[in-house]
Amino acid sequence: MTDQKLIGVCHLQSEGRRIPVLLFRNGPTSVAARCLIHPGDTPILDGPSPEAVLALLAGVIDDLLLARGATTVPPI
Repeated sequence: MTDQKLIGVCHLQSEGRRIPVLLFRNGPTSVAARCLIHPGDTPILDGPSPEAVLALLAGVIDDLLLARGATTVPPI
């Protein structure tokens, strides 16, 4: 992981939050997206391109926040 190169920063919206995502080039055919949910809680997704990892993350971000207890669920 020491040879990774930061190639971009994006933000996703979820539950009223703006969540930063750092994109790193792992090698010629791999990109890692580090989702900065909370300090010390940074899930990492890998894929073939920045577009692929961002699309995957956008599709699961709400569930990921819920599973990690990083979202508030309104009372019933």
